[in-house]
Amino acid sequence: MAQTNNFLEIWERVKKETNLSTFTQLAELVETTHQYVSRKKAKNDFLVMWAFVIAQKFNLSTDWIMTGKGPKRHKEGDEINPLLAEVNEWLNEEGKHKDKEFEILFRNQMIRAFFDYEKWVDKKTKQENSESFSLNKKVA
Repeated sequence: MAQTNNFLEIWERVKKETNLSTFTQLAELVETTHQYVSRKKAKNDFLVMWAFVIAQKFNLSTDWIMTGKGPKRHKEGDEINPLLAEVNEWLNEEGKHKDKEFEILFRNQMIRAFFDYEKWVDKKTKQENSESFSLNKKVA
């Protein structure tokens, strides 16, 4: 049997900390139908994925949304930069997050536009290669 949670308690926490107040608004945010939200409510099953989407949009903790325990908001510095959140939202809405060609184009544009980004990518790649080499040496 599927694990259930207290849908109404979770929904009350969400309404209190966000501008969401209807199942229609929730459905739009999590990209489903009002009817599906209603069915999940009837089964007392608030999906963790919904909590994750809400947490990302409103800088809340997914754990807090689901349980009411722990910190309500992410610590200072842990929140997603609003610009990055906006770019991520655009990529998701356009379906570009799954397009490998677009990813390559986007990365190349970032490198052209931001020299520091290129240096960071190079440093990260070298570090990852070094770590991979170290792991291979330990295994051998």
